[in-house]
Amino acid sequence: MGLKVIYMYMIDGILIIDKEVGITSYDVIRKLKRVLGKEQKIGHGGTLDPFASGVLLVLLGKGTKLMERIHTLKKEYVVKGEFGFSTDTQDITGNVLEKSNSIPKYEDIERVIAEHFVGDILQTPPIYSAKKVNGKRAYELARKGEVPTLKAKGISVFEFEISKYEYPNIECRIICSSGTYVRTLIHDLGIKLNTFATAKELKRVGIGDFNISNSVSSKDIDEKVVKSVIDISKVSKILGDE
Repeated sequence: MGLKVIYMYMIDGILIIDKEVGITSYDVIRKLKRVLGKEQKIGHGGTLDPFASGVLLVLLGKGTKLMERIHTLKKEYVVKGEFGFSTDTQDITGNVLEKSNSIPKYEDIERVIAEHFVGDILQTPPIYSAKKVNGKRAYELARKGEVPTLKAKGISVFEFEISKYEYPNIECRIICSSGTYVRTLIHDLGIKLNTFATAKELKRVGIGDFNISNSVSSKDIDEKVVKSVIDISKVSKILGDE
């Protein structure tokens, strides 16, 4: 049986969803539409790839007017990577391109992170991304066997901490600006260490002061989800606008 639509009025606010691995951000929107009704205005603040999980801010009604404000907020991630190989997608879902037996030392990883991956830096987006090249998505060209040329763009990395390291596995906590590709940070870290590295797991745990601890799992979207919506009157306080 499908989800039953029971709300026929417009809801204004923000809903914090913990998106599961394997579905798209738009899959979450479609699921909510079936519950809230096709007339409900819905958007989201920051796409998550199917490979990634975690915080997806769903903007409802008047909350959609906050889209640009949401995109300026810092984002916090927990990422698990593995040294020794690279893939064409820069994550575990891709095809292996190169391998290396080099074992980076903990102190070398810390040094390289401090020297090259904290602060305002330039990052070249991965070819498997939604960036447009001559009007087409980069991933569409990549899937056809083409190698799109993407320009480096400025991003900001506020914190990049190693949580665990036991070769070949590494776990890091990263706080960065919108538009940052965390899987690319892991890939580029491997290159700077004269080896290769690939993201294995990626979870967004926060956007600004919107935290995963207050989220609803994308698996649990039903008529009760409305109780978890942060009313538009309270959102300004969370954003620090009051």
